Amino acid sequence: MKMIECYEPDFVRTFLSHHPGSPLHVRRAWQSEIRHSLTLTDADSCEAALGAPHAFTLHVSECAALPDGQPLSRRDRALNQAALNAVTLPGLSPELRLYALGILLSYSEKVPGDSEDVLAHIASLSDTLANLTREGKLQQQFALLPAVPQLPCRLITLLGGLDFDWGKLPDSARKASLPLQVSLLMLQDASSEALLQQQLHTQWQATHERYFADEAWIFSNYLIYRLYHDMFPQHDGEGVTGCYFALVSDVFLIRTLFSLWTLDGSPLTPADTSALFALFERWRHGESAAALRLQVQSLLPADYLLSAFSLLIS
Repeated sequence: MKMIECYEPDFVRTFLSHHPGSPLHVRRAWQSEIRHSLTLTDADSCEAALGAPHAFTLHVSECAALPDGQPLSRRDRALNQAALNAVTLPGLSPELRLYALGILLSYSEKVPGDSEDVLAHIASLSDTLANLTREGKLQQQFALLPAVPQLPCRLITLLGGLDFDWGKLPDSARKASLPLQVSLLMLQDASSEALLQQQLHTQWQATHERYFADEAWIFSNYLIYRLYHDMFPQHDGEGVTGCYFALVSDVFLIRTLFSLWTLDGSPLTPADTSALFALFERWRHGESAAALRLQVQSLLPADYLLSAFSLLIS
């Protein structure tokens, strides 16, 4: 019987100790490893995954390989580990973590294959990024990215038509007013789109500073979750940079929801934060998410990588 590594993050173990047998528990099986995870479509599972800096401490054991395990190339594993290293670089904002990830994926595309030399090069990319970060060069490059506001403006407008399950929000005044506020985004014309995009960009900076800067693990854990849970950037024909653009688009939409929540001065409690992440994750796993991704395809001002960068700086 073939034995493979089995990974269980601390957040899964903690959550299941309080919710044994939960249907949110997911076991992702590959031929070379098994990963235990949770579906973050519930506020409690979001709180478990995002609410503590140690949530992704891994408990590693050996278990028997499952007959239905999916194939996983050595390159997929190497890229996934390098990506995890990139988004956990210390002292960076969510946008800079994602920028580092985009740079890593861009470099990796230049070295196809899965020879030992290629895998070693991919593994070294996160060290290169760490050096660039320590020297301040990554931050300097990010600051020089040109503004391309068309795509962010259109995504904000499209956000107004998304079918969120608003009833899952905690009872508060914002539970009633936020859905209306979001639906009004569809009514923007070109000039008001640009003005609103700038307003929300400024609001996000203030919201991040007040609610997330001192608890940086919240967004860091979300990025780790997306990479760990999905074995990012493994894909079925979408391409590495296409997967990256989808991830950046999701983070842009999430942070826009947080900015809208706080735009009228409403406080953002930990319960609100978990509920908004769960709200988005429920939408992301639905059919309308796939429809939005197809719609956005026609709006890209450049290739996937540059289009993603335009969202990071907006």
